[in-house]
Amino acid sequence: MVRMFNRFYVLCALAVGTILTSAWFLTSRRLSDILPLPVGQFQVTSTFDQRLVVFGDSWSDNSNSTANSQGPIWTDWLCSMMSCHQENLAQTASPLRGRNLGAVVDNHELDLLGRLSQTRLADFESQLEEWLAAESSLDLSEEAVRYRQNHTIFVVSFGVWDLWSLIGNDYDTARQSIERRIARIMEHLDDLSARWSTSELKVILTQTVDVTFLPGFDSAEPSKDVVRLLGDWNLKLREAATKWAHGTIYLFDTNGFVMDRIRDYQLYAAGIEEESGLGQNSDGWMNVMEPCVASGFQVMMSKEKTQCEQPETYLFWNEMHLGPSAHHLWAREIYRGIDEIF
Repeated sequence: MVRMFNRFYVLCALAVGTILTSAWFLTSRRLSDILPLPVGQFQVTSTFDQRLVVFGDSWSDNSNSTANSQGPIWTDWLCSMMSCHQENLAQTASPLRGRNLGAVVDNHELDLLGRLSQTRLADFESQLEEWLAAESSLDLSEEAVRYRQNHTIFVVSFGVWDLWSLIGNDYDTARQSIERRIARIMEHLDDLSARWSTSELKVILTQTVDVTFLPGFDSAEPSKDVVRLLGDWNLKLREAATKWAHGTIYLFDTNGFVMDRIRDYQLYAAGIEEESGLGQNSDGWMNVMEPCVASGFQVMMSKEKTQCEQPETYLFWNEMHLGPSAHHLWAREIYRGIDEIF
């Protein structure tokens, strides 16, 4: 009898422990599915001819593209064109369920908007702090520091997941969040200038895209406010970049780039060619609306993902990211742009 009671209590204790563990897991989802950048583990190179330092989300994370067998992304291509060394701190998470997620400008905005279940990654501030800590750990002469400053280009590429986090919020609340996020981008660039002791920074700043054109966008969601927010984001970013006085910013119109790729194919399919050259489909697109790699619940439950046979002819790699050819073209456009001002 005593043994029976002991077993009963053990089973009860195990049940309570399971419930508590499950409750902890569910509530802890508001914090993170993966750890942010580990402090002190990121290292910068001691010597280089040219250097590209990347802060951003999953659209600029070359480790994400490698993990997904996508191949080089635009920062990789750009560095190959410049013959440079790349230090990439952009962030992507692969949650236990659902699509991959990318970093946002400021994680605090997710709390303000009630996005308690969204994965927390190293935001712009955390990525910048990690890089500054690694850079300052080097014992360099004043001449060496000046060399590094003159031969480093920074990439700041956020926005896709920031806009995505605003879907479903009322327009005024979302617009105010955008204003704060843009202000934070410029504040961090100011901080970089002050702490690296230079007002001659070279920065590639990317605008964001219309997320309603991404294959992952749910057509059942109202899109009017999302398009308005896209305009707000890109306009505020352009205004802020124009006023910035601590270096040179090359602002890239990512949305215009993606929309031109879509229009190019659509005009070609309709037999229309514009004076601008759109409609020739010189890039050889076969599909500009669907992803090369299928996703969704059925794919998650299967052992193999369904992938198209010719990834280079698809504009999108998966439901949220551009494909390999688009990344190559993206890098080529930026390379031409910065060649004129840097």
